[in-house]
Amino acid sequence: MRVGLALPPATQLNTPYPSVSYLARAVRDAGYTVLQADLGLQLMLRLFSAEGLSAVFDAVEAASATEELPDPAWDALAARDRHQRVIGPVVGFLAGQDRTLARRILQGGLLPEGPRVRRAREGEALASFGGQGQDDAARYLATLYLEDLADLVTAVLDPGFGFSRYQHHLALGPVSYDPIAARLSQTTLIDGWLDGLTDSWLDAARPDVVGISVPFPGTLYGALRVGQRARARGLPVVLGGGYISTELREVDEPRLWQACDALVYDDGEGPLLAILEQLAGGADHRHRTRTAAGLIQRPAPARPFNPAPWYGDLPLRDYLSVIDTLNPTHRLWSDGRWNKITLAHGCYWRRCAFCDVHLDYIQRYEPAQITALVDHMARIVEETGTTGFHLVDEAAPPRLLRELAIALLARGLSVQMWGNIRFERAFTPDLCRLLAAAGLIAVTGGLEVASDRLLTLMDKGITVDQAARSAAAFQAAGVGVHAYLMFGFPTETDQETIDSQEVVRQLFAHKLLDSAFWHRFVMTRHSAVFAEPARFGVGVELPVGGAPVFATNDIPHTDPEGGDHDRFDEPLARSLAAWMTGQLLDKAVHSWTKRAPPTTVPPDRVAQALRAPAPTWGEADRVLWLGDAILELDDGLLLHHAGGPTPLPVRGKAREWTLTLLEQAHPSEPPLRWAEARDRFPGEPAALTRLLRALRPAGLVAV
Repeated sequence: MRVGLALPPATQLNTPYPSVSYLARAVRDAGYTVLQADLGLQLMLRLFSAEGLSAVFDAVEAASATEELPDPAWDALAARDRHQRVIGPVVGFLAGQDRTLARRILQGGLLPEGPRVRRAREGEALASFGGQGQDDAARYLATLYLEDLADLVTAVLDPGFGFSRYQHHLALGPVSYDPIAARLSQTTLIDGWLDGLTDSWLDAARPDVVGISVPFPGTLYGALRVGQRARARGLPVVLGGGYISTELREVDEPRLWQACDALVYDDGEGPLLAILEQLAGGADHRHRTRTAAGLIQRPAPARPFNPAPWYGDLPLRDYLSVIDTLNPTHRLWSDGRWNKITLAHGCYWRRCAFCDVHLDYIQRYEPAQITALVDHMARIVEETGTTGFHLVDEAAPPRLLRELAIALLARGLSVQMWGNIRFERAFTPDLCRLLAAAGLIAVTGGLEVASDRLLTLMDKGITVDQAARSAAAFQAAGVGVHAYLMFGFPTETDQETIDSQEVVRQLFAHKLLDSAFWHRFVMTRHSAVFAEPARFGVGVELPVGGAPVFATNDIPHTDPEGGDHDRFDEPLARSLAAWMTGQLLDKAVHSWTKRAPPTTVPPDRVAQALRAPAPTWGEADRVLWLGDAILELDDGLLLHHAGGPTPLPVRGKAREWTLTLLEQAHPSEPPLRWAEARDRFPGEPAALTRLLRALRPAGLVAV
C-alpha cells in the first residue's frame, strides 16, 4: 500500500514541520511505501517565482479596474519587471545556493523596496547585525522583501493569506463551520495554485490513502482543500495533528466529511497504522479515531513511541533560511534547517494548570531509549548533511538530557541542539556545562507569571529564585536562554503584573535572559483551569445559540478577581523589546503603563537569589572530564580544554590520582561515582579541595 503524507499550507519555510516525517518513519517501518509532500513550501515557491509574480501582478492589475488599491500595490506594479527579474536570485540566496548576493542586497538598488524593507533601512534594525554580519542582514532584508510581496497578496487578492499561515482567522477560537464552507466554495489565485500542486503530487505519488497533518489553526483550511481534491479521486483521507487533537475532539459537523474520512487523535502513528491495516483487509482495531459514524475509542496497541523522523523524499535543499525576527531565540524557529528529535513522549511534569494536561500527548510520559536515539541522530546527520537538532519535547527531562549528552560525547558525535526545558533545580552549573559540551546552544523555558503565588496556583513546580539560578547556570555555560512569559492568568492583579515585569527586568539586567516573549493567558478545554474553574476564580463563557460551534478549544472566560489585563498588552511587549537590546533597563517598570502602581519587588530580588550557595557534589554523582588530552610535565600536568591550556602543579601520588581520575572520567568509560573517586584520594580533604578548584574550571564536572 502506498501512503501519501502531506503538510498543507502553511507551517515553516526553513525546515519540514516534523509531524508527517515522524509518521513517515512509523509507517515505513510497518512495511508501507511512504510519499511525503510539503505543499506549503511548494505553494510559497510557486508564489515567489517569476511565473508566480507575473500571475499576481496580472490579478492586481485586473483588480485595479474595480477597486481602489493601496499605495504599496501601485508601487509594486510600477516595479513589476524588476520584481520578476530578482525574485529567483533572492529565493536562491535564502536557500543557501548563492551567498554572493548578500552585499548587493545590502547596498540597495536590487530589491524593489516595499514598506517593510523601507522601515528596516530607515530604522536601526540593520545596525543590530554589526559590520561583519552582512549575510544575516541581507537575509533579513530578503525575508522582509518576501513579506512585502505576501502583504500585496493579502491586501488585494486573498485577505486570509499569510507568510506562515493560511486562512488562520477561520479556525481560531470557537468558530462555526459556515465561514469555512463558504471559503472552500471559492477559488482565489492562491487556491488555484494549491489545487494544481495537490493534483500534481497525487498524480506523481499515486497514493492509496492520504494523511494530512493539521498542527495549527492556519493549516486547517489548506488541509480541507487538499482533502477535498484527494476524496474527489476516491482516495481515503485521514486528518490528524495538534489542531485536530485539541480543537475537534467533539466535532459534530457533517460537512467536514466532504474533505476527509477520518480524524485521528493524540499519538497519530497508532491510529493511522490501525486504519491502514483495516484498509489492507486486516482487523478493524482502530482507536481514538472519529468518522462520520462517530467516535471509535478503543485501547491503543502497545508500541514504543517514535523518537525521530524520516525525511524521505522531502526536498531539503529547497527550504528557505529566513530571518523574520530580531529576537535571537525566535530566529531558531525560522533560520536554518533543524532536524527534529524527541527525548520523551508527553511531559514528565504534566501538572501546569494552563496546559492541555488531560490529553494523551501531554499526559502519557514515555522516555526514549537513549542509545537508540543517538543511533537515529547519527543516521539523520548522514542522510541530511545537517548536524543541528531541535528537541521538540514539551519539556526535555533533565535526566534524559544528561544521558543524551554523555552518549553523544562518548560516541564523538558532534551536533548542536536546542529545546524547551523547565527552569528547575536539576539544571545545576555542572549539568549545564555537560550539556553545552555535548552541543546544547539554547534553551527555552516557561517562567510564565514570574510570581511565586501564581506559579504555585498554576502548579508550575518552580519558584522565581529557582528559575533565576537555572538561567544563571545555563548562561555561565554559554547556553542562550529564552523565557516564555504569561500575563492575565486567573486572579492575577495589576500589582502582580507590574511585579512580574520587574522580575523580568532584573533578569535582563543581570544578563540571565537573552530573549523572552509575553503572551496572554488562554483557557483551553483540556486544561485544569477549565476543569476546575471555581478553584481558579474564573467564569466559563461557552457559546450559547447561533450557528453550531465547530472548533471548541479556546474558551472565553471572565476573571472577576483579576486586574485589567487588556491595559498591559502593549506596554509589556514594548518594554521587553527595549530590554532585549540592553536599553532602558533603569526605567521604572510602572512607568511603561499609564496609572500603574509602583513595583513591590525589592530591587535586589534576583541578586539575592544568585547568592545562594552552589550545589555540592553528591556521593552517587557521576564524575566526567569534559576537557581534552592531558600532557605530563616535569612539575605537574597541562590540562587542555575549551578555555585553553591550564597548568596544574601536582606531584607524586596526587598526580597519579589526577591522571587516573581524568582517564576514568571520560564519557566513554564506565561510570565513575564521586564517592569512589574521593575515597581514593591520597591526601587530606583540604588538599583535595584545592585540587578541585583547578580541575573544575578546566572541565571536571559531577552530575
